[in-house]
Amino acid sequence: MNISILLRHSGIWVSEVKYESYKSDGIVVGQSILFLNLKTAISAELDIDVSRKNIEISYIVEGNSSPMKIKNDMGVKLYL
Repeated sequence: MNISILLRHSGIWVSEVKYESYKSDGIVVGQSILFLNLKTAISAELDIDVSRKNIEISYIVEGNSSPMKIKNDMGVKLYL
């Protein structure tokens, strides 16, 4: 099974739950993707050189909930 992921990036956090002036992109990944592969897919889609920049991956369950950081394979399995 594949999962579509909406990527919101290049914006600013106005508050803990409000992100504005962002750009949107998307990727499709397999349900069993590993964290490293997810990070690689996101950085490739957004053309980010991870040797020069660090990316932080967060997941928002609902529009007004606080973002939850995905830091490892367990986070990927919980949120995807």
